[in-house]
Amino acid sequence: MNRPPPSDAAIAAFEAEIGMPLPEELKNLLRFSNGGHPELDSVDGGEAGWAVNHFYHLTEEDRGIASLWYALEEWRPIVGADYIPFAETGGGDPFMLDVSETPPSVNICLHNENMDIYEVSPSFEAFIDSLAINPNYR
Repeated sequence: MNRPPPSDAAIAAFEAEIGMPLPEELKNLLRFSNGGHPELDSVDGGEAGWAVNHFYHLTEEDRGIASLWYALEEWRPIVGADYIPFAETGGGDPFMLDVSETPPSVNICLHNENMDIYEVSPSFEAFIDSLAINPNYR
């Protein structure tokens, strides 16, 4: 599905909700591709690795389960205000930016492992650059 980029009003409303500006790298991704299923979907996770099932989208009106609004509502009470979810695995584990760090690191919260949080990448840029085609589908 092709969605238009989020409006400035949608971004401003989301930033007001989280109480801080979104990292520029995430805004740039939303403006380039507002949600969806990436072709380059796998990231190294040590022994296991993870796959991005989809990136969340941001609009003013759509707050369905694939939206940043929904993800924030679902995950903020669990992981706290320092994490902004931006994508998830096929199993529903969120990839999140840890905005308490500069630059924000990318982490994953594994709900099958007592909601433990693991760092995936030291930055959003490094995370995006590390995405590759899932080796199981080559």
